[in-house]
Amino acid sequence: MTLDSLERLESFALLGPGFGNGSFVLLQGLQECSAARDDSHAQLVFASYGAAGREARIFEPSSISQCAEPLCPALEQPIVRFEDAGIRQAIDRIREAIAAGDVYQVCFTVRAKLDATCGSALLSAMCAGGAPRFAAWVRLPGGPEFVSASPECFFEVEGRRVRSEPMKGTAAPGQGANLESSAKDISELAMITDLVRNDLTRVCEPRSVKVSCARRKLELPYAIQMVSDVEGVLRKGNGPLEVLDALHPGGSVTGAPKESALEMIRLLESTPRGPYCGALGLWQGDHAMFSLLIRTASRTATGWEYGVGSGIVWDSDADAEVQEFRTKLGALGCGSPP
Repeated sequence: MTLDSLERLESFALLGPGFGNGSFVLLQGLQECSAARDDSHAQLVFASYGAAGREARIFEPSSISQCAEPLCPALEQPIVRFEDAGIRQAIDRIREAIAAGDVYQVCFTVRAKLDATCGSALLSAMCAGGAPRFAAWVRLPGGPEFVSASPECFFEVEGRRVRSEPMKGTAAPGQGANLESSAKDISELAMITDLVRNDLTRVCEPRSVKVSCARRKLELPYAIQMVSDVEGVLRKGNGPLEVLDALHPGGSVTGAPKESALEMIRLLESTPRGPYCGALGLWQGDHAMFSLLIRTASRTATGWEYGVGSGIVWDSDADAEVQEFRTKLGALGCGSPP
């Protein structure tokens, strides 16, 4: 199989090694269904950023197969157009709201424009430095279509055990020591870890939710990230859809407190996020793996839009935050645009 051979399909989901057992998984012939099945049949679950978790769309494939890392067509580097106008002003408004006590942290995002290209070339570029853990190219019946290079595990369910890996704090390669000692980035992750812990208590057994790792480093080809691990035991009767409803939209792409952060996002962001910052999951039997759709491009009528964002706290520096936006453009395999 080659990536460009998928262009002819009406619907499919090509999912990276984090979804399967270290291999790419291809789901073909997706059919939307009204309810989840409780057997071992594989199902794809998708919730856009703007939809409630309980409104997630569920799809059954006509076939599912594991495959080696797909052969890539000749690389077509995406041309990225990224404007940072307005970002500094938005950061100032968020800091004013923090000073007023209205919110503690807000994940502010903008969209870069990618010149028209095909999904196969876009995923190929994203995989140029190695397949991202939650790489995905998804074309749903009737839309949308998106390509993701997400490194973030939104949550995993194994039987009654649930685990989430919130990610906050980003630095360019070689700057890991600075990231690990940064008070600003430490506080960012701590806030979101506590938010995820609190969200999980809604679906877990009392006193079962634990932060098993408060902070660890994840090195990517284009960036270094900080991650925590939050685990719990689900109450009987709760499964992946209940977890999705409790966590979505993810704390690391909203802020804290979540409702206040969501209100700031509605005020400051000029375009909807769509699939970007949504959730994508593969659910089979008693196991489900969901990615948080960061580092994600969505097809538009004229090309693609790629979302980038950053968590803003009181001691955020506007110039440093803009540089973080540019660092995250590195997931496109083309470096930061000027």
